[in-house]
Amino acid sequence: MIFRKILLLTLLTALILSTGCSKEPTVSESSSESSFASIIITPEKSEVSSESSSSETSSDSSEHSSVPEKTPSSGESSVPSITTSSTPETSSSAPEETFPKDYRTLILVNPWNHIPEDYTLELETVQGNYKMDIKAAESARNLLEAAAEAGFNMQLCSAYRTIERSAYLYERKVNQYIGYGYSEEDAKVEAARWVAPPGTSEHHTGLAMDLVSAEYWGYYSDLEHAYEEFDSFEWMYEHCAEFGFILRYPKDKQDITGITYEPWHYRYVGVEAAEYIMENGLCLEEYLEEIK
Repeated sequence: MIFRKILLLTLLTALILSTGCSKEPTVSESSSESSFASIIITPEKSEVSSESSSSETSSDSSEHSSVPEKTPSSGESSVPSITTSSTPETSSSAPEETFPKDYRTLILVNPWNHIPEDYTLELETVQGNYKMDIKAAESARNLLEAAAEAGFNMQLCSAYRTIERSAYLYERKVNQYIGYGYSEEDAKVEAARWVAPPGTSEHHTGLAMDLVSAEYWGYYSDLEHAYEEFDSFEWMYEHCAEFGFILRYPKDKQDITGITYEPWHYRYVGVEAAEYIMENGLCLEEYLEEIK
């Protein structure tokens, strides 16, 4: 009886021991996976942190070259891709900021391009009652001041013009040619060579001005091509680009501009465009075609 009890206790002990050993591998595998994961993740975090630290250091001094010499890890390879993807966003936003400015100063208004119906502008006085768009007004005043310092008293005879004013001037010119014996149809065609019909005048933009010297008015009562013979015209032609203006209707570009030669008409386009146009003997239409 005692022997049976001893044998039963022995069997129970063996059974308990065998059950405990069978659970250990499961715990060990779980622990091992956790430990293995730590070995993989921890070095990657450490390398990325080290890269960030190296980048900051190299930005402070160009002598640090440790970053380019490193062999990129999988974590490091993602850094350039982030930088590259952000670059196009920055560069693509620039034209959106500059386009309105370029559009306003380089807007083309001629016999074939009417001023947009939604065109708006902010006017500022240049001389007397003559006003121009705020983008051109200060440059115009500076140009007049420089001319005065050179000995030329320049006087505006037209600047910003409403569509209603253009309509009046155009009709007056048409009637003038009818008085010369032109038919109404021919009178309209000829008048358009001298006075832009309403909606096609650069004066609507507030970026154009007509001006001659006070000396000129001592000889003429109206705008004539003879103004090119005055020293003030020569000075304006040579220096207008320095202030962002161009001679808008050159003598050799009448077929392109659709407007007869006007030595008194100057248009603001900005210094960079003006210098290029004047140096290369272009008209605005040609310049806009080049930069398309």
